[in-house]
Amino acid sequence: MSYFINTWRTPKHGHFREVEKLAQESLKATGRFGNLSVTVSHPRPTDSNLKVIGTVGGFQTADDVGDFFNSIWENESGFNNIEKINALCEQSNVSVSKVLNPGPMSVQDMEPLFIYRHFITPAKGAFSELSKMLVEWNQDTKLRVNSVVSHDLSGPATRIRVSQFVETLGVLEELQSEIWSDQRMARFSELVSGPPVRGLGRITLINRPE
Repeated sequence: MSYFINTWRTPKHGHFREVEKLAQESLKATGRFGNLSVTVSHPRPTDSNLKVIGTVGGFQTADDVGDFFNSIWENESGFNNIEKINALCEQSNVSVSKVLNPGPMSVQDMEPLFIYRHFITPAKGAFSELSKMLVEWNQDTKLRVNSVVSHDLSGPATRIRVSQFVETLGVLEELQSEIWSDQRMARFSELVSGPPVRGLGRITLINRPE
């Protein structure tokens, strides 16, 4: 299974575009595949400001992730650049996630503009069945959607994240209708401990190193 790293930044008021621009430059400097997105529909709009979320992917093993962090720590100039971005934020953090579904980017010619993230907490003892269901379910759609089913290596021990990449909000609306009418929804409701937490982001950069 592969891994990816997220950076989560909450810019201070008046610095949103500056943080977004610097985060783009930082992502490009990694030389790795990834994307950058900004909040357009916050999962908890009364709790926090808009976020700038970066993703660096393509790590085939956990050791590859470790090597990447080591390279950042040993590069004083690069680390200082990260610190400068974070100084413009109210909050900044990093998370590592393991991809659960094989070949998540099945639609190869897609230029996604939106990412829809679902944070799902399984009921006690339901992680295995629920994660398998979500992987199979997200492979079934015929719509132009790329989905990544993942498991965070920090936070709640069994939480699952489903990230859906789409080119238009119309496709996302079709996908939601498809999901709600699926017969698996009844079993899904039994396997979760509560409603998923959702957030919508606008993708501002897809980094594809040559």
